[in-house]
Amino acid sequence: MPEDRSKQPPAGDDRNFVVVDEDFVNADTEDRLWLFWERNKTVIIRTSVVICVAVLGSLAYYFWKESAREELGREYVACQDEAARRAFAAQHPGEPLAAVALLEVADDLKQAGKLADAAKAYEAADKAATQAGDLPAVKALRGRARLYAALTRQELGEAGADSALAAVADDPLIPETLRGYAMLTLANLAVTKGDTATATKWLNSMDKRLRAGHIWQTDKNWLVRSEPSLLNNPSNSPAPSSK
Repeated sequence: MPEDRSKQPPAGDDRNFVVVDEDFVNADTEDRLWLFWERNKTVIIRTSVVICVAVLGSLAYYFWKESAREELGREYVACQDEAARRAFAAQHPGEPLAAVALLEVADDLKQAGKLADAAKAYEAADKAATQAGDLPAVKALRGRARLYAALTRQELGEAGADSALAAVADDPLIPETLRGYAMLTLANLAVTKGDTATATKWLNSMDKRLRAGHIWQTDKNWLVRSEPSLLNNPSNSPAPSSK
């Protein structure tokens, strides 16, 4: 029987190439994957290209940042005097190394006995660390700068130095090693002035607000034993050890 061509689409009709779901009802996995690819290959290719470009862009940015940071480190290490460190800090605001550079400047000035200049440099380091973010290491830099600025001001005999030390002692964002030193210093200053009540306040604060066995515990106990008025104060009695 001759083939009935009346039911076939005319030549050139695109319907000859249309993939119809009904034709794949019983298709195997390979045929279904081919169907999915034919229908979605344009979207898949474009999406893959976009993802690859985004990933490569992220990696390029990451390695660029790492390369820039290494260069920054080399530039910092090359600073060998006060002028170079100050220039480095001015050129890199917001970088933790800027605060480190200014701390080194302040330490050198303090060691040289230039206390007024050192205090200003510590305060500049505090400001630089504040601009550098809130990472734990940056917080430690900021706390150290604030503590040493207050200590230097106190050494200069300036009014308000004790308040600045108290602000460090009371700031929970500052590492406890620095806070503990501020408390111990305030207690020692109070003992020097014969102010047993204030000394007791700060020694008790050390017990309440620092971890047990903190680094300043031995110094705190020595101060209590060395000062009769503190030794006889019940509030400074050693806490019983728990077993």
